[in-house]
Amino acid sequence: MIFAGVLFGGALNKKEVVKTKNFGSVNNAITFFSATTTNATSTTASINAYIQGAKRATLYFSRGDTTGTGNSGSTSFSVEVSRTNSTSDADWIDYNKLIDNVTNTNSQTLTRVGSASLSGTSTKMYSLDLENDNLSFIRCISVETTDGNASCRLETEF
Repeated sequence: MIFAGVLFGGALNKKEVVKTKNFGSVNNAITFFSATTTNATSTTASINAYIQGAKRATLYFSRGDTTGTGNSGSTSFSVEVSRTNSTSDADWIDYNKLIDNVTNTNSQTLTRVGSASLSGTSTKMYSLDLENDNLSFIRCISVETTDGNASCRLETEF
């Protein structure tokens, strides 16, 4: 069995590992967190993802109300990267090149952002710029206002 990535500590929350004849790819998905607290950061080694060598990586930021406690606020999501799986915040760098899933004309370039803000019940998708960046570790951060639930999911192809 081939694993598409390594998650240090804890169990890997993954989709079925798939090798396709046509593409020869392996797919993997992890959920960094699903939080009902006011803020969440995947700061422990058990929820930082090793993505060195990934061909594609897509993040899904979601918010809503799964507990019936309300959903009138908003959530800001961001991503940090590191060369090492350090527990020191000083070793993590803000990743400001999330590729936004927005409509572009043929003459425009891809839209890159450093964070995403969601309100109400919604999900937004962002890709990492792996054509220009060689990343080792990634973690997800959310900051909530008022109420609501937040989750950050990463899907990779190796």
